[in-house]
Amino acid sequence: MSEEINTSELKKSIWHNRMFIVICIASVIVAVGIFILLVNGYINKRYTGYEVLKEGQRQDAGAEKYLTCGDNFVKYSKDGISGVDINGKTLWTGSYEMSNPVVVMQGQYILVADIGGKDAVIYNGKHEATELSVDYEIKQADVSGQGLVALLLEDTSSDMINIYNPYDVSSKLLVKIPTNVDDGYTVCMAISPDGTSVVASYICIVEGNAESRVVFYNFSDVGKNSDCIVGAKNYQKALVTDAHFLSDDQVVLFSDRGFYVWKGMKQPKQIIQKKVRQNIKSVFYGKDNIGMVLETGKKKIPYRMEIYNLKGTRISSFDFAEDYNDITLSGNEILFRSAKECGIFRLNGVLRFHATVEEGIDYFFRSSKRNRYYLFNDTAIQEIKLR
Repeated sequence: MSEEINTSELKKSIWHNRMFIVICIASVIVAVGIFILLVNGYINKRYTGYEVLKEGQRQDAGAEKYLTCGDNFVKYSKDGISGVDINGKTLWTGSYEMSNPVVVMQGQYILVADIGGKDAVIYNGKHEATELSVDYEIKQADVSGQGLVALLLEDTSSDMINIYNPYDVSSKLLVKIPTNVDDGYTVCMAISPDGTSVVASYICIVEGNAESRVVFYNFSDVGKNSDCIVGAKNYQKALVTDAHFLSDDQVVLFSDRGFYVWKGMKQPKQIIQKKVRQNIKSVFYGKDNIGMVLETGKKKIPYRMEIYNLKGTRISSFDFAEDYNDITLSGNEILFRSAKECGIFRLNGVLRFHATVEEGIDYFFRSSKRNRYYLFNDTAIQEIKLR
């Protein structure tokens, strides 16, 4: 009899233990589900307004252009450049005289080049100016993370790409790359962050049709025996008009038909090719993603955004109606603005923020602080917080 009682109690104990485990597992699943819903709701929360946390007056006449540099800004015009903070206070300054200045930043280096002119100025992390003068007109300029300057120069007969070390007193010209007339007209070029590679795109006419030829140059031992050329490719049905390095060893090429990613600058190989049939309105890129805005041809919803990771996988595709003049990728957010409207898309297509600003918008930048951004109008710089 006692053995039967012990067996019955053992079965009940096992059943209670099993039920306890099942309840615990179910509770954990429910808690995780609630947590995911809360996090997802927070991440995808939509904001329609903002609070002005700080405001500073713009100390310029409206002709200056601005770039973001952390939580400060770089302001430049035809007669000088300076760093300013949110209050409009000048942090550093440099002077020059240029007709058409463009600014390129890489790491601590800031390059100012006079497009159509023959002068350039580079500033390092200490904001000390080093001038660079050349013999031919500058068509395009780029800078590496070591301060090496790449200039696309226009000669009367052909173009050339020269690499300079502006800090070398004895010999500033490091590499001279003459372009081959057969390659065509030079459209764009870019230098890698480590300064060892350059990619250039040329447009040429073949049997009456325009096509692109992209050439890869490397200045290490690999390219020394071949005029620095380590690779090339013709794109017969696409015009490659822009190139940007994503890292020392990876570059993205943008064309009127899509984009292409190449890897391995000593032995370059195309690893991604994305073609589209629609007209491309805009492109953008970051260290982890590449995006395109396509025209749908529809009046009510005129745009479609497609975003890819660096494996070539499309991670998001969505239509939207918001018009814009400028669009950029900043981290995991896509910022856009028009004359009086600005907004933010998340990479998953959620419209995180959209607002109308009656004072007008000249610039819209992201802050390093959560939910904070910078708005520029004609007279003021505002630090705002979404709400």
